[in-house]
Amino acid sequence: MVYFIVFAGIKSWGSGEEEEDEDFSKTAGARLVKKFWKVSDNYDQGKFFTIQNGMKLATPLLVVVAVIEFTDVLFAVDSIPAIFAISKDPFILYTSNIFAILGLRSLYFLLSNFIHMFSKLPYGLSVILTFIGLKMIISPWYHIFSPVSMGIVGGILILSVLVSILFPDKQVKEKIST
Repeated sequence: MVYFIVFAGIKSWGSGEEEEDEDFSKTAGARLVKKFWKVSDNYDQGKFFTIQNGMKLATPLLVVVAVIEFTDVLFAVDSIPAIFAISKDPFILYTSNIFAILGLRSLYFLLSNFIHMFSKLPYGLSVILTFIGLKMIISPWYHIFSPVSMGIVGGILILSVLVSILFPDKQVKEKIST
């Protein structure tokens, strides 16, 4: 598991580009909803279920919410090794996961309008992921203190944001000038 974190950090370095037309209909959350309910092709205002031809169907809105919630849970479970790299306290583990699940969505909506300005952030996050994995690998032989780890993580985040602002991509310059 620890080696996978290092691998994921290195692999994510090259995948800074997002595909805009990704198909999320085959994700685990979508498959789970489709396993229990037939899904309508049409939205019905803000409803999770609708009746069509006398049959109760789930709407695509329920599928969307299931995908989002499944992703929240996946990120919470995925963060457990990273939290244990920082602290062995189970209280920190549980509370950080709860706060992450509660706060990720609202933080996303806050940052979604500005994310195009942080084009170098994916590279910083891949370095952080690799650092955490390497820290976990060397932990039986060498302990990096929590304040040092947090300083490194914070420094990498600040550096990647500053580099993004100081050297914006061409598309960002065009958006700002218009």
